[in-house]
Amino acid sequence: MMLFFGNHGDYEVTCNFFSKEGQTIAKKRICHNVSKKEARDGMRDYVTNRFSDIIDVAHPIKVVAKLTTK
Repeated sequence: MMLFFGNHGDYEVTCNFFSKEGQTIAKKRICHNVSKKEARDGMRDYVTNRFSDIIDVAHPIKVVAKLTTK
């Protein structure tokens, strides 16, 4: 049985990072039934794995999670 606490919900997660060519890239996803930390960590893992060949490691990856309202 899975327990849900008050900190779980649906989050809109936006990630901004720079490519090796210097372009700013933004990706957005919706994460369902997770905590804010899980949403941010999941997005960071997704971007790191999916775009590992183009990410400029000299610049930070910025991840912002906002609770969606429905």
